[in-house]
Amino acid sequence: MNLKSIIEKVALLAGSLLFCFVIFEFVVFKYILNTSDNLPNTSINNIVRFEPNTNARLYEPDGTSHTIEINAQGWNSTKKSYKEEKTEGTLRIAVIGDSYVQASAVNTAEAFAEVIEQELNKQGHKSEVYRFGIDGAPHTQYLYMLRNEVLKYKPEIVVVQLIHNDFDESYRFLYGRYSSSFMKVNLEGETIKEVNPEPYKPGWVDSFKNYRTFRFIYYQTGLSLYVRRLINLTKDEEVKETKAPKHGFIQSAIDVRNITELEKIKKATLYSLSEIKKLSESHGFKLLVTMDPVREAVYSGNSAGEYEANQLNIIAKEATDKLNISFLDLKNAMTKHYKTNNKKFEFPWDWHWNKLGNEVVGKAIAKDIELRFLK
Repeated sequence: MNLKSIIEKVALLAGSLLFCFVIFEFVVFKYILNTSDNLPNTSINNIVRFEPNTNARLYEPDGTSHTIEINAQGWNSTKKSYKEEKTEGTLRIAVIGDSYVQASAVNTAEAFAEVIEQELNKQGHKSEVYRFGIDGAPHTQYLYMLRNEVLKYKPEIVVVQLIHNDFDESYRFLYGRYSSSFMKVNLEGETIKEVNPEPYKPGWVDSFKNYRTFRFIYYQTGLSLYVRRLINLTKDEEVKETKAPKHGFIQSAIDVRNITELEKIKKATLYSLSEIKKLSESHGFKLLVTMDPVREAVYSGNSAGEYEANQLNIIAKEATDKLNISFLDLKNAMTKHYKTNNKKFEFPWDWHWNKLGNEVVGKAIAKDIELRFLK
């Protein structure tokens, strides 16, 4: 085969691929198959969030969809804009967290932050809940968001929602799309040093997200879930070769091989929560830390202590006890509901709370807020 023939075949192949792409991009995924809208990110005040005033319909691997309503400040919320001035006689609550506060895979109005507001208003406590959630953020970023974004809204109550992947990622740098845009802590040496986030800069994934074909293949087939798991796995080959624990390496959607540095995790957790506590004292807001339970224990009826992931719940409880911070482990609420209804709180393809999970969590937190702070 001569060079001319090779060039012709390559050109034919390239042309065929381009033709197929055009058909899929502008016909199949525009008029025939439903495809998720693009939901771009940006940085405002050096805090990564979503592009303000953006509405999007996102599709999941099973074909279901949900709507996202990004407000004027770049947060998923039924509030079109967060106002700094307070409404007289209205309790203002801020909820800070990651994709669980962002409320992945449910409609904006179904998020647990909105449920908290609804439940408190039902009980006669006129309330408004502002939420600040971005997927992938660790608890150190919650501290940064509180300092640089949340405080200007002068909340009377701040709820910090912890998830199991918040802990090691507070000091361990990952290769995620905007991991460097989150504040971390450097634990080397005697003094803990904060590593401020870098401004968010769109990367190659953001460029690809502009195309319907990419969004369909990457998100709606479930490919993104596998990619995230691969990215977040530890690089320590010696750790990878250890014997799997009784309930497997993946518990509560984390690889438990990444949480073996318990002393570092304790140190970072205590630092974040102590700094948040200082802000609560200096700015006069009440503080509640809540945490997702080991849901495998909820479903199996086994003791949570059988699961390595539960060490993080213990660390959170010990830190909040030491700092005299109100703490709510959501295990009791979820266990009680599951025993009665036998319905799970997450999606078959993803560990995020589904509509039921958000409802149970929102009601539990609202009840806790009422009993602790409003009686």
